[in-house]
Amino acid sequence: MIIKEALIQAREILKTAKVTSANLDAEVILMQTLKKSKEFIYTHSEKKLTSNQERLFLKQINTRAKHVPVAQITGYKDFFGLSFKVTKDVLVPRPETELLVEKTIELVKVNYKSAITIADIGTGSGAIAISLAKKLPKAKLFATDKSRKALLIAKQNARRHRIKIKFAQGNLLTSIKNEQIDIVVTNLPYLETDLKNHLNSSETQGLKFEPSLALYSGVDGLDAYRKFFQQIKKMKRLPHFIIIEHGNKQATKLRKIIKNALAKAKTQVIRDLASHPRLTIISL
Repeated sequence: MIIKEALIQAREILKTAKVTSANLDAEVILMQTLKKSKEFIYTHSEKKLTSNQERLFLKQINTRAKHVPVAQITGYKDFFGLSFKVTKDVLVPRPETELLVEKTIELVKVNYKSAITIADIGTGSGAIAISLAKKLPKAKLFATDKSRKALLIAKQNARRHRIKIKFAQGNLLTSIKNEQIDIVVTNLPYLETDLKNHLNSSETQGLKFEPSLALYSGVDGLDAYRKFFQQIKKMKRLPHFIIIEHGNKQATKLRKIIKNALAKAKTQVIRDLASHPRLTIISL
């Protein structure tokens, strides 16, 4: 089988399985199989795959046809210009979360002239914390997660990118509650628990392969944020800013949760490229 034929067959398999990103996924998986660039696979479309390459490629395509996320098949996901190792124990970094990193960097550049301390709560793969550390080399980074397995992946990613971050296992802020933090960033789970029972569409089936701990958070999806803001309230020294990611229909309810815990807080909602409310910046 040559490269061109491999792509055609893979696309047909994925389209039959109603994978909406069939063309892109076939390319990404073939690139990973061959360890070659996108440019290579199109400029060498007549190159023959070895029997091992062909077997591995079709195996991975058939796995993708079951709606397993591509990142879990290849083992890596690009985020903010960096490549991160991912496994079934961490949430695959989403493109929309790059907005959180962008706004944090902007906030630092506008409000701080000297070194600051940033904490990433629920770090997962470490994508947010590591991306911030790369762009803000003078900042001190903390990263926490409840999952020991997730922290192991985050630490591997930090070593891979030669970044120094202080990792701590704990429930939200408990492991760093006595630290002086200037900015807290977080992308806590915010999906409604009932969504687990409706993972049949092509757009949601992939969620069943990701850790529930990183996705679901009660009837309205906001239980984790309720606990988070109650813990913020009890910190010895409040951060100057908090930046959180949330669902596009949760901003109003979140504002009430924030005000209930932090009456004097000022909030600003940031919309994503699709004009959906995606982040809330809290000033204290």
